[in-house]
Amino acid sequence: MNLRILTLIGREAITLIASALIGSLVVFGLLRLLGGDVALMILGQDADPDAAIALREQLGLNRPLHVQYLDWIGGFLTGDLGKAYSGGYDIFDQIVARMGPTSLLAFGSLLVSILLALAVGTYSALNARRASGAVIDVLSQLAIAMPSFWAALLLVYLFAVILGWLPAGGYVPLTEDPAGSLRSLVLPVAALSLSSAAVKTRFVRSAMLDIMNEDYIRTAMAKGRTFGGAVLRHGLRNAAIPVVTISTLQLGQLLAGAIVLENVFVIPGLGRLLLVAVNGREVIVVQSLTFVILMIILAMNFLMDIAYGLLDPRIADKKAAAAHG
Repeated sequence: MNLRILTLIGREAITLIASALIGSLVVFGLLRLLGGDVALMILGQDADPDAAIALREQLGLNRPLHVQYLDWIGGFLTGDLGKAYSGGYDIFDQIVARMGPTSLLAFGSLLVSILLALAVGTYSALNARRASGAVIDVLSQLAIAMPSFWAALLLVYLFAVILGWLPAGGYVPLTEDPAGSLRSLVLPVAALSLSSAAVKTRFVRSAMLDIMNEDYIRTAMAKGRTFGGAVLRHGLRNAAIPVVTISTLQLGQLLAGAIVLENVFVIPGLGRLLLVAVNGREVIVVQSLTFVILMIILAMNFLMDIAYGLLDPRIADKKAAAAHG
C-alpha cells in the first residue's frame, strides 16, 4: 500500500470522524427542538405531572443538555445506552444484535446493484443498435419507476408463492446457517437493488458509449484486440467511476429502502426496531437508532470515497493538493 493510498484513507477517516461528531449533535439537538419535553413524548401530553418528573429524573433529563449529550455519546463508546423505558431491553445490545441483518441487506444490495449495473450497462452499450439493447433500456426504465416495496411483493409472489424456490420472509443468522441466511436475503436484496441497479445501468451505458469513441480503444484494436475485448479491458474501469459517484448519492435512499423492506420481509434489523421504538414512544431508542443509521451512511460514503480515489488517482491527487493549498 503506497503513500498516496494511506494519505487518502487517513484524510477520509478524519472526514468521517468529523461528520459523525457533527451528525450526533444534529440528531441530539433536533429531537429536543422538534419534540419538546422528552418525558411527555414518552408518557403522552396528558401524563400525570409527578410521573413526568419521576421519568425525567430516571432518564437524567433534568440535567443540563451538554451533560445529557456527553452521557449519550459516551454510551456508544462504552456500550451503555441504558434500557428502553417501555420495552425494558438493553438499547445498545439490541442495536448491536440487529446491526447484522441491516448491514447484510444494505451492503449486499449495494454490491449487487454495482455488479449488475456494470454487466448489464456494458452489454447494453455494446448492443446499442440491436433489439437486445433496446429491451434493456425499456426494462431499466420500468425498474427505475418501480418502488422497492412493490418489487418485493412481485418477487415474493413469483419466487415464493408460485415457484416455492425461496422463503417469503424471515431471517436466518449467518452464523447459524450460512446457506439458509443467503436464501432468506435473496428476495429482499433483489427487491432493494433493482431500482438502484437500473439507475446505475443507464450511467454505465452512457459512459461506455463515450468510451467506445476514445483513441485508446482504437489503439487497443490496432494491437489485435477485438472491439468488445478492448472496451472491457480498457473501458470498464473508467465506466465504473460514474457508478461509484451515483452509488454515493444513493446511499441514504438505499438504507431507507432497507428499513422499509425489513418490515415487508420480517427481518429483525434496525428498521423493525425503529418501527417498534416509534410506536412505543421510545425517544432515546429513536435518537440512538437515527445516529446509528447516520453512521452506516457515513461508513458507506467512506468506502465509496476510497473506491473513487483508487479508481481515479487524479481525484485523490486533487484532494491532496486542495488540502495542502
